[in-house]
Amino acid sequence: MNKENIFSKLGSKDYNNQLEKILENKDFSENVKNLLLSMLYKIQVGYDDYTTVKRIVENKKDYIEEILQIIKEKCKKIIIVEKDSNESAEMEKRGTNFIVDKLEQTIFLRYPNESLLLYTIYKIDDRQIYLDEKYNLIRNALSELLNAGENINNIEVIRDFNGWSWNTQIKEIPEITTNVIYQNLIYLLGINFIKEWVHKEEIIDYINLVEKKLENDYGKEKEQEILKLVYKISIIICTNKNEIEKKRLLEEQEILQNELDKLKDKKTLLNEISNSKKELLQKIKEIDTIINDKKLLEEEYIKRNEKRAEYNKIFSISHLTEILNKERKKYLSKIEENNQLLEPKYYVEKKQNLEEQLELLEDINLGEDEKEKRKYKYLIQLQKIFIECFNIKINNAQEREDVINLIYMLRYYNYLYITKEKQIKDVKELQKEIKNIEDNLIKKAYELKIINYISNESIVNNEIIRNILLTKIIKIENVHMELNQNDSSLEIKLYDTDVYEKAVTIPVYDKKEIIVKFNKIIKIFNY
Repeated sequence: MNKENIFSKLGSKDYNNQLEKILENKDFSENVKNLLLSMLYKIQVGYDDYTTVKRIVENKKDYIEEILQIIKEKCKKIIIVEKDSNESAEMEKRGTNFIVDKLEQTIFLRYPNESLLLYTIYKIDDRQIYLDEKYNLIRNALSELLNAGENINNIEVIRDFNGWSWNTQIKEIPEITTNVIYQNLIYLLGINFIKEWVHKEEIIDYINLVEKKLENDYGKEKEQEILKLVYKISIIICTNKNEIEKKRLLEEQEILQNELDKLKDKKTLLNEISNSKKELLQKIKEIDTIINDKKLLEEEYIKRNEKRAEYNKIFSISHLTEILNKERKKYLSKIEENNQLLEPKYYVEKKQNLEEQLELLEDINLGEDEKEKRKYKYLIQLQKIFIECFNIKINNAQEREDVINLIYMLRYYNYLYITKEKQIKDVKELQKEIKNIEDNLIKKAYELKIINYISNESIVNNEIIRNILLTKIIKIENVHMELNQNDSSLEIKLYDTDVYEKAVTIPVYDKKEIIVKFNKIIKIFNY
């Protein structure tokens, strides 16, 4: 049944009732049912704050309805396992607290909480994301990255928001690098574009759409750099976990390298092209002879069917003629390709294409430590390009609402974990880039009178606002501050309206440079 038909008449107050109706037809234990109801309650409590902080999020109604739909249609069983069960032993072996059996539509949980339950509900809905055959090297790795990224993103509302505070639970993010990349893509492409890409069942070349959107918004060079780094990281992550995919890509790497080696050896290449053309022309001649001779056609029909299994027999002479014409067309195409290789422009493009494909695969056979170093290196490179793109967003922003959204988005981005120990704001390699876009965004906010001036000196203003933008007060418009001049520093006390949150200090500035009163609580943002 279509989701719209199920939920069209429901308001937000009806979601608990709807879940209870779904659970009436499920053979779940009372503990599981209570955990599901608690999960839904936490989502509804935290979603408004989540929306406020992150800005680019899915509509709350669509988000909840999707969860209920998955529970209704794809969760046949949700089982909390005993400590001494086979499933528990398997989880211990895998180093996880869940097993998802998509075929049996069953979720097994150990030490469950609402966040883990929600993660597995989304995981049971994972699907192979369609990619055209021309994206052969990345089709599995990118699909896994997008599915995992979406699942991690979808639990954020109850993982990090409890209705009164925002606190990132790093231990509950299973793949930190994947999460960073997914958040990059959300802010670059939009949540609706990403959701459609992951869930659309129609055969659409979304890679092509992504390329066009990134190029249109940020330029061709950045589009190419972003996607190359996303592909390289996704291949490293995938081949670390999936030996079958690693083996497949190593085989592809060997084929590509052989092709490249042939291209580089021009003397051998010319001989092969010449010999290949002779062979192909001979095959075309043989096909033409058969097609134009009824007796030969009949003989070919019998000969080919003798070698085929019963289910794969050629069922008529006309069918054989169709097959022969396709073979002829393929040979002609191969001759055309050989001729093109003799053209300098095509030769260079072919060689460059092979080199680019091999570059995507250059890390898969490295040792684990070296792979991790490469992955981190690529991730930092990706963040530098992302920050450049964010700066383009700032430069293009003209409306107050757009700039306010960017202030929230930059704050959220600063608090993303890039490793288990570090958030973006703490990464030394990104400090210069972050400072530049902060200064640019603060300048834009002053121009649009979003921020009240604190000082005649822009350096003083920016340093104070930079620290204020690191507050985790949910609504930035509620941020108030109080300045106090000490002997060795300027103390900034931050308040959520009139509730004290914390104090930060910055280097001493001359009091004459400060145009607001000391020891007085003042409002910072004008909206």
